[in-house]
Amino acid sequence: MEFRIKRVLTITVVTLFLFSCGEESRDTFILGTITNLDQGTLIFLDHLNPSQIITKDTAILDINGRFNFDSRINESGYYRLKINNQTFINLVLEKNDSPIINGNGKNLIENYTIEGSEESKRLKEFQAAYSKNDFFLDSLQKVYQANLNDQKLVVQLQESKDASISRMNNTFIRLINEKSGSLVSLAVVQQLDSVKYADFYEQVAKALTKKLSDNPWVISFHNKVKSMDNLSIGKPAPEITLNDPEGNSISLSSLRGKVVLIDFWASWCRPCRMENPNVVKVYNRYKNKGFDVLSISLDGVQQQQTPKQDWINAISSDGLIWKNHVSDLQGWNSSMVALYGLQSIPFTLLIDKEGNILGKNLRDKELEHKLASIFN
Repeated sequence: MEFRIKRVLTITVVTLFLFSCGEESRDTFILGTITNLDQGTLIFLDHLNPSQIITKDTAILDINGRFNFDSRINESGYYRLKINNQTFINLVLEKNDSPIINGNGKNLIENYTIEGSEESKRLKEFQAAYSKNDFFLDSLQKVYQANLNDQKLVVQLQESKDASISRMNNTFIRLINEKSGSLVSLAVVQQLDSVKYADFYEQVAKALTKKLSDNPWVISFHNKVKSMDNLSIGKPAPEITLNDPEGNSISLSSLRGKVVLIDFWASWCRPCRMENPNVVKVYNRYKNKGFDVLSISLDGVQQQQTPKQDWINAISSDGLIWKNHVSDLQGWNSSMVALYGLQSIPFTLLIDKEGNILGKNLRDKELEHKLASIFN
């Protein structure tokens, strides 16, 4: 089964809440109330850049849970209101926004309101659609794992999954079309398949370059869209050389002479784990005909305490019996992310015996049909 989860730079996998009053004459530019926290709790306002997080201002909760930041928003961008590294909300603020943010400190992500920042409201809508689909796919996964031998149910689960993703993508497309030249659209578009929705990537890149050409996120995204052409059908796949769990080096070029599925995944990625049975199935069907799999794991994200063991356990648990498993255990900081322009996982490339790209993001029935056309 194929489930999609996108990475969204480093900013779209978090939920956000924001409120603004728009009184341009006041001296306080961001204020609000956060309940269920101790008086004196520090609140931080961070400005998020691709290479660093800059604390722009700090505030202290008073006895009633009120806070205010005096820093004016003088640069459109991604921001974060943070209590600690586990409790925060992300915002998209435009120049001179004056948001009012109210929330519950015990569960800030789920309990907040926001006024005075239209972009942060759109970001909230995006995150809600993403989270709803993510929760639904998680539920499907549990049913799937408990009923692996019920083929009729598996088909029904696949149909339910496709319908959920379609609803989510329709929301994403609407948000993009409403305002292509926004940082919200930049976050949203990267949740869409870069092959199927390539036109939307170009649409957002073009609109943002006109509006925010100096923004580092926009520059980075524009360069990624340009580099997507490097993975066009018929072009050679960039070389990959990484270590397996035992520390042995494996290169993509060492598999020359075989049709190879390059599969980017991670133990923490539920859509990847749900897709693994399909990869196992086609591997067993075609392994003796010249087919192989090179799995590149993006384990090593900040939240993982034992990424290598998580990776090894997932290989065993999912029955990934091929020998070509590699990773630098750097998560989204992996050298593969930039090399292959990765913006989401699972992501696959099918390459021919000479190392040239035959297809991108082929999964489930599409992958089966492609391999059947090659080997049969």
